[in-house]
Amino acid sequence: MASPALYGSRSVLRQIYLKDLRDPLLQCLAPRFSRSMATETALPGSDDPPMDIAPHAPLSIASSVQRRTAPKQPDVLTTIYRFPSMEPQSFAYYPANKLHLPLRRDILHRAVIFEGDATRQGTASTKWRKDVHGSGRKLRPQKGTGRARLGDKKSPSIRGGGVAFGPHPRDFSTDLPRKIYDLAWRTALSYRYRRGQLIVLEDGVEIEMDESRWLAQIMNWNHIGKSDGGSLLVARKPGDNLSQAFLGIESHGRLKTEDDVDVKDLLKAGRIMIEKRSLDALLRNHSSDLNRKMPDAYAEFKEQPGDDPDDVHFNTLYGVRTIQLNRPKKYNALNGSMIRKIIPRLQEYQKSALASIIIIGAAGPKAFCAGGDVSHLASSIAQHGDTGRADAKHYFGLEYKLDHLIATYPKPYIAYLDGITMGGGVGLSVHAPIRIATENTVFAMPETGIGFFPDVGGSFFLPRLEGRLGTYLALTSSTLKGVQALYAGVATHYIDSSVLANLTARLGELVFKDYSDLRSRLLTISRTIEEFNTGLPPASPPLLAGDIRMAIDRCFEPSSIEAIISALERERERDDHSPQSAQPQQHVRDWAATTLAALAEKSPTSLKVTLRQMRLGAAWDTRDAFRREYHLAAKFMSHPDFVAGVSARLLHKPATKPQWQPSTLDAVSAEDVESFFKIEEGEEGLELLTQGRDYDRYPFERDLGLPREEHVEEEV
Repeated sequence: MASPALYGSRSVLRQIYLKDLRDPLLQCLAPRFSRSMATETALPGSDDPPMDIAPHAPLSIASSVQRRTAPKQPDVLTTIYRFPSMEPQSFAYYPANKLHLPLRRDILHRAVIFEGDATRQGTASTKWRKDVHGSGRKLRPQKGTGRARLGDKKSPSIRGGGVAFGPHPRDFSTDLPRKIYDLAWRTALSYRYRRGQLIVLEDGVEIEMDESRWLAQIMNWNHIGKSDGGSLLVARKPGDNLSQAFLGIESHGRLKTEDDVDVKDLLKAGRIMIEKRSLDALLRNHSSDLNRKMPDAYAEFKEQPGDDPDDVHFNTLYGVRTIQLNRPKKYNALNGSMIRKIIPRLQEYQKSALASIIIIGAAGPKAFCAGGDVSHLASSIAQHGDTGRADAKHYFGLEYKLDHLIATYPKPYIAYLDGITMGGGVGLSVHAPIRIATENTVFAMPETGIGFFPDVGGSFFLPRLEGRLGTYLALTSSTLKGVQALYAGVATHYIDSSVLANLTARLGELVFKDYSDLRSRLLTISRTIEEFNTGLPPASPPLLAGDIRMAIDRCFEPSSIEAIISALERERERDDHSPQSAQPQQHVRDWAATTLAALAEKSPTSLKVTLRQMRLGAAWDTRDAFRREYHLAAKFMSHPDFVAGVSARLLHKPATKPQWQPSTLDAVSAEDVESFFKIEEGEEGLELLTQGRDYDRYPFERDLGLPREEHVEEEV
């Protein structure tokens, strides 16, 4: 039989779900005090009225830059009253993450059930033989008496004896992580605060006499009595008169100490009156999820001098955690400061039971992330030599650790490719199981144009695109705009950028079962994204398809740059007819001429090393790819083409033509290329952050995105 405590939880939760906004409890506490009696106070700079849920939207990926750059929510203001006159005495500020949280019905439900289960106990109770005190000696002799054996006093046949295996009271208590329970406490207090039902009192509440009738009249006069739903008064050491007076007016309110109150009590009464010291103690004791101490494993990612505190913003919307790059003036170029913020948060979200979905996006209308901050690296190498090269190697190590963490992340990770997505931005997005392109997407791997190579896991994802498409993108730095990223397999979904904020809010409503695996969660998310699908743009057919796609596979099949250039030259000179249209393939010849011109501008060393990288990377798993790229990046930092390419293309205004060394393909020998892939004895490798979750094919490529050609052939 369950105790009444559990049955009371149903009525408590009903109050939260079914409370009408026209409830008189939402009005001021007393007409004579008007608005001043309500604890809810408008936030500085806000004219919005109090609401059941947060009046400020969480930091959405598609909101304005001004809202995104707010460093934190302002503190909330409370009024301190004197009891029982209820005269305002002073003001106090509390952090918004303690007293202004959005309503989380799921968290409150778990807390109330947890508390109810802790008080629930069965009534069946019997003594076992071991529970009966006494020796094992027989109560009377048996031999020679002719009587049956009686046994000892623990025998079931004796009054007061025990049974062998009788029913004991059942323990119905359940477990709840402390951080979730603490969040429920602050959510309940925030719920009362938002509705104007949290009244903070001066410390040491007491009344002049212990008359219950007199106290009831005071409570009715102040609209905190029986007719207004009753009140709960929480005090540390209530006075004797107050305690005695409350004994006779249970219908008007109850008195509890801060040690006896629980979450259900905060939700059940019509008003919560609480001493300031008791409120401070409750908030202090239930903030374990806010006390974030950086463990030793995060020492590498501690804030460094000069790090911008606002270059990345992190926000919460129910089970969604948003990561927002916030360097719009720099096209959200990824630097070490941003990486040192993102990695610890991803590690934290991985362990949190409250974080279900991670979404990464960016501030500003132009770029998701235009790449790593290579301009700073090249300038540092040019100025400081070996010291600059060491700093650059350290940066690439941090970047590849982050990218590998994303590639092996055990929770749903979604990337909004809303804008320019190049270089380092590709590493933040392309390994995500769900990648959403918009009409603003501009995808490219431009590294060969600056004397570098397609890194950030390009060794892994580019060779695994259809046919030789990955090799083509790696060598030519060609761009994929809008829906073309979906057609090429870079993105898994395509929606309009105007609905990204609504999509984020909708994903925040998803609740997964505890036993759901990653695949089922991703499929649920994919179906949810389709709710916002308005179709593909009819004016943008696939560009890298048909004749162009077949030409890409023909021309980029060889294993040398010289052979690829020869194939492109033959394609440019072809004068045959298309079997489908019987028209000259002028568009293919134009494409071949454009591709040849693009290759002529690239670093000869980068072209040859990148082609070798594409061929070897097809056999690497994710771990091999990032570790080998770390060695490649270190070799390129010592090659003159990197500084020359970045300086000419990015630092000089207007951009100039780089002076490559060597300047021709013939001058780059096979031995030069192989030297980039040779790992010297004793050379330090890259220690990645995750172990045992690597793969040689993307695990969800069959379930998400457009079907691959090989999968279609299997079905046909």
